[in-house]
Amino acid sequence: MRKLTYLLITGLVLVALAACGGNENSSNDKKQEDTKTEEKAGEQKQPEVDKVDADKVMATVNGTEITGEDFNPVYENNQMQYVQMGQEVPKEQLEQMKKQIVDSLVGQELILQDAKDKGYEASEEQVDKELKGVKEEFENEDQFKEALKKNDMSVKELRKQLADNVLYSTYVEKEIKVDEVSEEDMKKSYEKAKEQGGSEEMPAYEDVKPQIKESLEKEQLGKKMQELVEKLKKDADVKTNV
Repeated sequence: MRKLTYLLITGLVLVALAACGGNENSSNDKKQEDTKTEEKAGEQKQPEVDKVDADKVMATVNGTEITGEDFNPVYENNQMQYVQMGQEVPKEQLEQMKKQIVDSLVGQELILQDAKDKGYEASEEQVDKELKGVKEEFENEDQFKEALKKNDMSVKELRKQLADNVLYSTYVEKEIKVDEVSEEDMKKSYEKAKEQGGSEEMPAYEDVKPQIKESLEKEQLGKKMQELVEKLKKDADVKTNV
């Protein structure tokens, strides 16, 4: 499997590149924050992030392998919220995390394969736009190239992965239809959030109505995507190794 192909879950194309070559001021700020954190913690070492072997086959989808090289960026990113607090992720939670990530990667591969089978394509113009967006996260072209180098990736490989992102997004937009969210559902969601908020003052319904609508649409989309993945699995040859 191509390195960093599966970056649709968390946008790791950008995260991985920026981590290696983003702006230096951010890097310096991060170092200062790390220093302060270490001082507060009595210079206690940060917990190590768990990884799997890069060559380990985590799953196969119709003969296409998902390896540790694809899996680790997502896996490490999920652990960072614990590491940043100086905590180790419990072993049983790591195992659950592995399974969830592999399931997500398998789902994405099934969708990509179905998109290609149905003739969806990413145009050069669309990929150019995506690439421009990635480059804008860097101060200059040299930083962008350095980030690619540190990730052992060429511009051609990055374009291929961005094309997959476009393909995935286009397929989801065209193939998965989200029903119109009703006023009743939005008000129910608002009242539920209001109850859970306790004594905390809630904004007026009309002020947060657009956010509620977006949230309910995303929730609905997630459910429909899961239903689609389960349907695709029935006709696919999927093997997991977690």
